[in-house]
Amino acid sequence: MLKYYINFFIFLFCSFIWAQNEAKSDSLATEIRYGIRLGVDMSKPIRMFIDPDYKGLELVGDYRLTRNLYIAGELGNETKKIDNDAVHFETSGSYLKLGIDYNVYDNWAGMDNLIFVGFRYGFSHHSQTLFGYSLLNNNFYWEEDNRITQSTPKRFNGLNGHWIELKLGLKAELFRNLYMGLSIQMHRLLKDKDPENFENLFIPGFNKVLTNNPYGAGLNYTISYQIPIYKK
Repeated sequence: MLKYYINFFIFLFCSFIWAQNEAKSDSLATEIRYGIRLGVDMSKPIRMFIDPDYKGLELVGDYRLTRNLYIAGELGNETKKIDNDAVHFETSGSYLKLGIDYNVYDNWAGMDNLIFVGFRYGFSHHSQTLFGYSLLNNNFYWEEDNRITQSTPKRFNGLNGHWIELKLGLKAELFRNLYMGLSIQMHRLLKDKDPENFENLFIPGFNKVLTNNPYGAGLNYTISYQIPIYKK
């Protein structure tokens, strides 16, 4: 899945570069707009449509500090239910990611597009409900059913996760102040609070957690609108 994300992003990245090199501008004055850009991650509703066991919403925003530097962040909520042969549980909670984006693209006069490198610190506050799990069964002869179902689902509150995140992305201005964005994120889990006698297998904002592997990845597709405050 990560390989697919990376290849897809590289393709769009190269297409964006080609399109910008073909663009022409008849504007002689360079106008830089400073303001707050707010939007939503459209990949969440798309994922909800594809996966009935997932619910999520993410709001995105940034503020321009200098010509190429932005402070940026994401605020979201996710619920994910997993039911497989080993375990049946549901994780639900909120997350916040804060950091910076740096634009490395030199725009034509009058354009305001970005190819950026970003860094985030993210943390979540979530709960987990355990519905059932399976024990390792070494008695293959009798083929016993080793699935244990909780008569009363066990809920673990006050869980959390902390991670850092590297982002590579682009934002293109479709119309005046309206932007479409795409980015790939690479996560590194720093620490997390596990439920009692169990593990965090999904952390909101981080995504799937693998045993003995602190790394993860994600992809987002955003639509955002810039509220201009002043110009330079």
